[in-house]
Amino acid sequence: MNKMSKRRVFLRGTVAAVSLVALAFGSAWAGPAAVAADKAADKPEKRYEHTNVILVTLQCLRPDHMGMNGYARDTTPNLDQISKSSVVFENSISHTNLTPVAMMAALTSEYPRVNGLVTFDVTKDSVSARTIPEILKYYGYKTAAVVTSPEFVMRFDGENGRTINLRDVFSRGYDDYIWPRRHVGRSMRVVPSESLDWIDKNKDKKFFLWIASGSIHPPYAATVPEPDKSMYDPPGYTPFWRKYFPVSGNEGGPNDPTIDILLRIWNNEYYEGFKPVHHLTKEDADYIVARYDAGIHYTDKFIGELRAKLKADGLDKNTIVIFYSIHGKALGERGIFINYDLYEAVLKNLLMIRFPDRQFAGRRIDDQVQGIDILPTLLSYLDIPIAAEEQGKDLMPLVRGDAGATGDEYAYIDRMPWWEHWMSRFFLEFKFQDPLKRNHPPSEDKAIEAYENMLKQEFPMDAYPPGDIAIRSKQWKLIVRTNPRLLEKVSWPGFITGTPVHIPDMELYDLIADPIQAHNVVDEHPKVVAELKAKLMEWNSEVEKRKAPYHKSGEKRYIIPYP
Repeated sequence: MNKMSKRRVFLRGTVAAVSLVALAFGSAWAGPAAVAADKAADKPEKRYEHTNVILVTLQCLRPDHMGMNGYARDTTPNLDQISKSSVVFENSISHTNLTPVAMMAALTSEYPRVNGLVTFDVTKDSVSARTIPEILKYYGYKTAAVVTSPEFVMRFDGENGRTINLRDVFSRGYDDYIWPRRHVGRSMRVVPSESLDWIDKNKDKKFFLWIASGSIHPPYAATVPEPDKSMYDPPGYTPFWRKYFPVSGNEGGPNDPTIDILLRIWNNEYYEGFKPVHHLTKEDADYIVARYDAGIHYTDKFIGELRAKLKADGLDKNTIVIFYSIHGKALGERGIFINYDLYEAVLKNLLMIRFPDRQFAGRRIDDQVQGIDILPTLLSYLDIPIAAEEQGKDLMPLVRGDAGATGDEYAYIDRMPWWEHWMSRFFLEFKFQDPLKRNHPPSEDKAIEAYENMLKQEFPMDAYPPGDIAIRSKQWKLIVRTNPRLLEKVSWPGFITGTPVHIPDMELYDLIADPIQAHNVVDEHPKVVAELKAKLMEWNSEVEKRKAPYHKSGEKRYIIPYP
């Protein structure tokens, strides 16, 4: 165990240990003993003594599909209204393209390789860095989570082929960790209405509540009731995939755009038997987007109920509410409909903070920020010291409008893990376990089995997961492929289309001139490439120095089953 690992294990000790850590880090995370000492010394009241905190994660909500950002459909009337009394960060960038990895970065204020959650196979101790609930618990908060994103509650045991409820990794630090277990059809991605009941029962306490909604995620609108479900559908439309082999998957019904269906769309072609069998029309794409928007609209109704609940209970005056969508989704950009790579539709996310009693109301901030900035900003507002290990930036000077305050000039992104790495650990194996979850026609059996075996050979269980790295400014994004030849070999689009793919070593995109990143201009701007690459490599070197250890050989691992 290296020095950093030992220190992190130590940090998870008793309240007395927390007090010792406070001395070492300038009173960071000082704990109840220090809080009592503050009061005894008649120091001014701290905000953490009377401020509740609610973190609402709206998984894969694209900010450009919200009315407050000019979207044509009235998908988010409640969030739009809340934005008028909130601070909206217009350039919030995800740390990666996959949910659990991006979310843990936000909860710990540490980049993925530093906090330790870098892939979808996890152990109980994959992450030892302190999370938001663990820190707030030391300051007297009752902590709870109500979760309807399976990524945060479910695990898959590859040894016995069963999905189990092992509440590890994300559940640390909570007094109550609630999985409603409600299903609509074959999907559990429902709106987390149980959170309203929890607020009712705990409104007289000082609390931190994480509301994690999965109802916008694929299968799009699967848990949305009629008439909301089909409110945006093209008139008389029948999903094109109904004409082909029924790709049922493990979630959703025949008319729902499931991850299994979306995985087969590349360059606007739908593939079956490793050949294109259908070219997507505008109506096809419109239907997928319509179901995505229906999920947003229905989720926004829940947000309206939450807003009304906080106002009715008087909690809007002493509660900070953070809305965060973790990452976005590709909806036809570059001809794909999944969050496969580091493109703008996937990395742009919602970050909006509603401060108590409408403080800083209506402020919109154009500076670039990232999820790792949430924790230090929250602690700063609550008058809780920020620990030296946190890698994010305190955005409160920016929120207040202090002279010279800025966001993150550069956003750093870890594409951890590759999509193919996740597939090798869960997706293909899981789909072969149960005929009812079959996601491919029998004619593909041998090829998929060979592909699965190849992935397992290329990604040994004890090897650190491969990943790409990227740096983003407000104008430029540079992507550096760490092992492009391996990525070409294992490429999912190369496999499903039956066509070899070429992966350039580096990609540079002008985000102003080319917002969907259609044109790699790496050869046209050598000075820009040199400058960005130098900064990216410097960041990468620092991350590598602090990199958390990967799993030990022989450790029991469970798979987070969804992207």
